Amino acid sequence: MRRKTHEYDTELRVRGEVLVLDGVSYQGRTVLEEGPDGFAPLDRWAKGVAETLGEPVTWYALDGEEVAARSTVQPERNRDPQNRRAL
Repeated sequence: MRRKTHEYDTELRVRGEVLVLDGVSYQGRTVLEEGPDGFAPLDRWAKGVAETLGEPVTWYALDGEEVAARSTVQPERNRDPQNRRAL
C-alpha cells in the first residue's frame, strides 16, 4: 500500500532568521510522509546543520499560513563545530 504524503513549506532558522550560507537560503518545499515520524527528516536535517554550526537550529513546516510543526535541535555539547562549507 502506498503511504500518504503531504507537501510543506519548510525552512531552517538560526537566531530567528532563515539560514543563508554562501548565498543559499535554507527554505523551500518538502514532501513528507504522513504519520508519527513524518517530520523526522526535518529533525535529522536540522541536527546535521546544528552540529556543523555549533548552535541551535529551528525547523518549521508550514501548511499555507499555519505552522504545521516545528522543533529546535541542539548540537552536541562536547563537539567542535565543523566547517560551514561541509553543508
